[in-house]
Order: sequence, then C-alpha cells, then structure tokens
Amino acid sequence: MNLQRKRYEFVLEARQPIAHHEEVIGNDAILMRRKVRVADGWERVACITADTMRHGMREAAAYALLDAAGMLEKASLSEAALRLLFAGGMVTGRGDAGVIKLDRYRELCELVPSMALFGGCSDNRVIPGRLFVDDAVLICEETARFVSPWMLVHAGQLDTHRAHVEEQQRVRMDPILSPHNRRLLTDGEQVRVAGLLAGAERAHEADDAPEREKTKSTMMPRRFERVAQGSLFAWGCEAQVFDDLDLDTYNVAVAAFLSRPIVGGKRGTGHGLLGVVAANEVKVVRPSESMTPLDTTALAPAVGKLFRAHVQERASRIRDFLAEVNA
Repeated sequence: MNLQRKRYEFVLEARQPIAHHEEVIGNDAILMRRKVRVADGWERVACITADTMRHGMREAAAYALLDAAGMLEKASLSEAALRLLFAGGMVTGRGDAGVIKLDRYRELCELVPSMALFGGCSDNRVIPGRLFVDDAVLICEETARFVSPWMLVHAGQLDTHRAHVEEQQRVRMDPILSPHNRRLLTDGEQVRVAGLLAGAERAHEADDAPEREKTKSTMMPRRFERVAQGSLFAWGCEAQVFDDLDLDTYNVAVAAFLSRPIVGGKRGTGHGLLGVVAANEVKVVRPSESMTPLDTTALAPAVGKLFRAHVQERASRIRDFLAEVNA
C-alpha cells in the first residue's frame, strides 16, 4: 500500500450531559467554547477539543497494545513507560543518558505501531505523528455551514448554540451539619463541634464578619455549565497510512475509542458519555471528496487482526523495551 489519507467523519450524540470546561471563575465552571463567525458578528460555541478526542484515541490504542502483549494481567509499567504510551513521552534534559534517541525511537515505532501515528518525543525534540483530529463541534445554527452537509440530515431542526447549554448548581454538604453524622464523633470532638456551631450562630446574630469567617461550615455551593443530553456533535479524524498495519492500527484506535467514548469532567456523576449516530468514510480525492457509509459497529470486530498479531509476535521485546525506557 502506498501513502493514503484515510478520513472518517462522525455524528456523535451526547448520551449524557457533557461537562467539558475551559476555566473556573470562583465557584462557576465555564464550558469549553470555540469562536465562530456568524452573519452579524461572532459567537462562542461549545465544543469538545481535538486534544481530548485525540487523547481518548491514544489511550484506547495503548490499552489495545497492552492487552495484545499480555501486559494487563498484572502491574508491569514504570512511570516512564506509562507516560510514553499514554502521553507520548516528554522532552528531557540535555545529556540524559536514558532518553529515547532517534534510532531507539524508530525501534519503538516498530514495536508500538500506534506511536508512528500519534507521534512522541525523542531526546530534545518532538516527533510529529500522522494522525490529525478535529474538534468535536456542536451542530447548531451557528456552525451549520461549517459541518458536512450529510451531518445536517441527522440533526433535524437546528437551534442556536445557547439552546444546548444549561446551568446546574450543586452543593457539597458539610458532614458536621447533620445530627446523625455528629453522633459518630468521639466525645471530645462532639464538644468541639458543638462549640463551633454555637459560635457560628452567635457570629450570625451579632453580624460579626471576622467571627463568621472563622466559624463557617465547609458547605460549598457550585455552579457549572453543561451541554444538554441529546445534543449532536460533528467530529472527524484523518491519518496518513503507508501499509495495512498502519491502517489496522488506525482503525483499532478509532473503534476502541468509539466503543465507549467519555469526555470532559464529572464522569462519576453521569456526565460525558458520547455515542455514534452516523459515520462516513471520506475518500479524499482532488478536487472533490466522495464518501461511503461507515458501520462502526461492524468496524470494531473486523479490525485489529494485523495489529494484534504484530504485537503478540513482539510481546517479549515490547516488555523489555518498556521496562528500560526513560520517557
């Protein structure tokens, strides 16, 4: 196979609300957004960054490698090996004898096929990969002209980006405010906490700000923005592949990630799960592009044979390499 460009495009649905934030101001978490020009000016529209999506693919590929090499059964990675597989390593200091030199990096790409696609670090430089990932962009009125026309068929009626965003408030309670919880304290701690609560009441009645600050509880209200459940995102990724193993490795990363993609924060409280609504394989031809439907449910079990055989054949060398790597 000669050099080819393989591009996949997806319509993703927020199966759970998405809490992917760009900053926190006080106790308010603000959604990640990208700037978009519209007819009457500019808007900032919610998105899921390409870094997040690309990292999800890298992580999925790393787990696929470790599984194929039989390295998931027990803890077997050093900190450096973990950083290499899940973050591409790091540029290290001059004269560090343990860094990955260029010849060792070439060996690494042969042992870990995903490294050539995702890129990584060697000695004092960053080696670029051959994988190009887009932001996942909210499909709405403001972005309709920027997404592929076939995606709009699945979107139905379009709303403004503001219609997809909701604000939520949560409160972290202070355990000592509950009489039932206070019964679990030792006698000495019950006396101390009772004094603290009484002091807070006196400070409130006397409007004593310094004393209120000293005796206030740890209860903390917080607010955050999130993209509403059911919202749709347009996302695409593209790779330059040289051979069948390259293509299979790329497909493994895509299929493994999309089997259960979770993004953003608050994952422990029902946020972040995405699902594939539709997908196309875009055949990149100049000067136009054509596409064919891509069945991601059929993709997952079909791919990985070459990748898995390649890794299993080199499992011993991979374990030895990762055991001594300093990344």
